[in-house]
Amino acid sequence: MSHTDFSKPTILLVDDDVALCTAVSEFLSQNGFATVVAYQGSSGLQKLDGQPVAAAIIDLHLPDMTGLELAEQLRGRLGEGLPIIVLSGDSSMDTLNSLAAAGATYYFNKPVNRHWLLQQLQSLLHPNAAAAKSQD
Repeated sequence: MSHTDFSKPTILLVDDDVALCTAVSEFLSQNGFATVVAYQGSSGLQKLDGQPVAAAIIDLHLPDMTGLELAEQLRGRLGEGLPIIVLSGDSSMDTLNSLAAAGATYYFNKPVNRHWLLQQLQSLLHPNAAAAKSQD
């Protein structure tokens, strides 16, 4: 399931929870984003070939690799500027420190509040617009 529209910022969404992927993908599509969806880290990396992405939303626990490994590979392929948001039910200090070391930009506990996720994506991708909006 991918909703790719090259006029919209594309978000790579990698999570093995099909229902979550469907809900988040549809919500993001309704709010001005295109999505590329994968249910495993390796397929998410494959879908990057020839596909520019503005940000990635990834699960910490995937069937074929950890979200930490995926974040490191995304950083290696797409650079330090790519916003990476990690979703997980594990919010231990060890996990949070590992996420920071792997290059995660932001972390959300599951179940994720889609509106907060959208707000964070918008502020990461359009920081000047977010700053101007907060001054209104």
